Amino acid sequence: MAWKEMTVEELASNLGVNVKEVQEKQKLIQLITKARKASGLSQASLAKKVGVSQSRIAQIESGVGTSRVTFDVLLNLLSVLGYDFKIVPKKAA
Repeated sequence: MAWKEMTVEELASNLGVNVKEVQEKQKLIQLITKARKASGLSQASLAKKVGVSQSRIAQIESGVGTSRVTFDVLLNLLSVLGYDFKIVPKKAA
């Protein structure tokens, strides 16, 4: 089965990683892609700002290797795109 056809749970299981981690990384990747496009930056210009290749940005945005992309890389990309981050407690159910 192609990875794009897998559920998050199947992907996480096949990669041996935590489902919640994959979900949170995917949310950040979606935000990165949206923010980059909204700011009018190409993948190449974003890559230059953070010191990586355009193909690395394309790989991150496509979700390929999500489990290998670290949160610090994702947060750095968001910072370059003008985002700050903070950790807040979950709301009580």
